[in-house]
Amino acid sequence: RKKKFWKEVKEWIVALAVALLVVLVIQSFLFRIIRVDGHSMDTTLADGERLFVTVADVKFGDVERNSVVICHYPNRGWTYFVKRCVGLPGDTVYRENGVTHVVYEENGETVDEALDERYALYNPFGSIDDYEPYVLGEDEYFVVGDNRYNSHDSRDWKDSNSEGDVGPISKKMIVGRVRNVIWPLGNIRTVE
Repeated sequence: RKKKFWKEVKEWIVALAVALLVVLVIQSFLFRIIRVDGHSMDTTLADGERLFVTVADVKFGDVERNSVVICHYPNRGWTYFVKRCVGLPGDTVYRENGVTHVVYEENGETVDEALDERYALYNPFGSIDDYEPYVLGEDEYFVVGDNRYNSHDSRDWKDSNSEGDVGPISKKMIVGRVRNVIWPLGNIRTVE
């Protein structure tokens, strides 16, 4: 009887270990389900919505301009942030008169995109010192929230208050690409 008990315990432990391994493989290489916490992506995403996030396309492919991603920030541990990737390697970023710009080539034309005119008028994170053009390195990405007025993101960088700076992030900090809102059921949609 005692042998039978330990045999069952061993079977349960093996089954749980296999299940844990399967979950880790799925989350590391296929997809994750993430909950939006906050308003930095209003009106694209709402606080409390659940997102279907693909991992493999970021891990094994390229990050596309304007895709919504899940990422980590430097010196912020493993906290997830939902942001839009607006700057890719080779793009130039600068801040002039409190407005952050991303400059890139598209179809042979130079695009200078001002990210945050309203942000220059009201910055909840303090200083918005201007800085000279900076070319993003081969592993640097610039991410911002769609609610530019209420988002702590890559724009917080190169200012007189370096505490909490984000700036460009590396590809390894990008966990995956947001594909769909899957909850609540009435809000199911593809994320653009």
